[in-house]
Amino acid sequence: MSAMVHALKKIRFSWSVAVLAVFYLYLGFHALSGNQGILKWADYAEKINALESEIAVLQKDRKSLELHANQLRATHLDLDRLDEEARRSLNVSRANEIVIWLDDTP
Repeated sequence: MSAMVHALKKIRFSWSVAVLAVFYLYLGFHALSGNQGILKWADYAEKINALESEIAVLQKDRKSLELHANQLRATHLDLDRLDEEARRSLNVSRANEIVIWLDDTP
């Protein structure tokens, strides 16, 4: 009888250890690859760097556009810029004139 009781205690102990081990494996797996796991944090860091570089490019473009808009305001009207914009938007040139449009982007 005591051998049987000892075997049952050993089996019960093994089951509890196995359940606990599976639970810890589950938690460890989700700590690494879950929605908020370590691997996702690395992806977030890469996305942050990409978005920060995109923000820098967009800020540079915005400054260029603000300068362009300021040149066309009535208070600071640049007549050369106005002539250039009128020709570009209306697609007009003088009779003996050759127009070569250069791309603004490098």
